[in-house]
Amino acid sequence: MRRWLLSLSLLTPLLSGCTFVSTPRDAAQWSTTVHGVTVTWRWVTPGALARRGDTPYAGYTLTAPFAWGCVVDIDPALSRHDLVRVAAHEYGHCAAGLYLQLGASSLEGLSAYHRQLWEQWPERYAEAYLAACGRSLRPLGWYDLTPATCAEAPDPRTFAP
Repeated sequence: MRRWLLSLSLLTPLLSGCTFVSTPRDAAQWSTTVHGVTVTWRWVTPGALARRGDTPYAGYTLTAPFAWGCVVDIDPALSRHDLVRVAAHEYGHCAAGLYLQLGASSLEGLSAYHRQLWEQWPERYAEAYLAACGRSLRPLGWYDLTPATCAEAPDPRTFAP
């Protein structure tokens, strides 16, 4: 019995590493692939995407150059009234990472935030997405009852803002 308890006590740390606990941040996530770009979308706790000394982000993307996949966090409270634009913009970051897109030919109409070099292309992509596809998330691979006004999302490989 004593040997069994000793064995169990030595195995306990290893067994605890086998458990997976879904954090609130990851409790609602799904993946889509559009134009070769795989996105893992995650709802986050409202206000969780805070930035220093400013208002929180509605969406945030984790990607890298040539990355086939990326992670997009979306704050459902902050993106509630503009979810399609936020999702298209964040998808734009993922596509820009994979296809090495940066900047835009014109900054006219962009906010000060979106005039930053790394924000220009994703924001112009979001504008093109809304113009082509309307207020539907279907072309981004989401389940959406709103019909799309396009057959597919603009192709980031050929999109040039």
